[in-house]
Amino acid sequence: MLKLIAYDFRRGRDRILAAFVIMVLFQIGVWVSSGTTIEETVSIHLIIYFILGIIFLFFAAFSYNRNLKSYQRRLIPVKTIYTVLSPLLLYWLLLLCLLVTGLIHLGLYVLVYSADFIPANFWPVAARSALQCTWSAGFILLMVMFASTLARSIPLKGKVWITLAVLFILENGVAYLEKLLFNNYFIGIDNAFRFEVVKASELPGSLELVYVGSNLWALVFEVVVAVLLVYTMTVLIKKRTEI
Repeated sequence: MLKLIAYDFRRGRDRILAAFVIMVLFQIGVWVSSGTTIEETVSIHLIIYFILGIIFLFFAAFSYNRNLKSYQRRLIPVKTIYTVLSPLLLYWLLLLCLLVTGLIHLGLYVLVYSADFIPANFWPVAARSALQCTWSAGFILLMVMFASTLARSIPLKGKVWITLAVLFILENGVAYLEKLLFNNYFIGIDNAFRFEVVKASELPGSLELVYVGSNLWALVFEVVVAVLLVYTMTVLIKKRTEI
């Protein structure tokens, strides 16, 4: 599977590196030219990181869809499940690189200014938010991959429209069930930034982040759905390979 991940990365390496370079240039431009407060500038930086994360999601989805269409890729003697998991793991690796870049960026901010703008209890809250966002991003990617796989398994024209329709039904169906059963939307999205900001003048930054809490059963539900999606995609791809 590592060879599949490396192959997909090499095939899109130039686009990935170009996206990283553009992101770094934007970040430098915001840092140098911004006349707003540190808190507002940090918010702009976070938005840029979020946009790059979405770009990587599209890259992983398009890479998976290209592999589905590639006859040569289907001839590679690897387990079918590796074809499903390799784009997901590649996406998570890209998000990890993005997270490391963000930590380096934060370190530079602390060196230039100080750590006073960082709220108390920042690191545990940030770690939890990052993990939940990473899981949610991977879960959304799995739904996109499933919609694409199902569309290519149906002998009808208009694969793009079938993919969009399946994705719409699947995403809204899962969200509805999760809201009905656990009063959550998607746990990674709904809870990633669910914390309270408490004024406390004696604390660094005069702010404290406090956990609101989350429903672990909602996470279990999403894990079960993710396993079912991976299993179904594996079966559908295997059938296409055997035809």
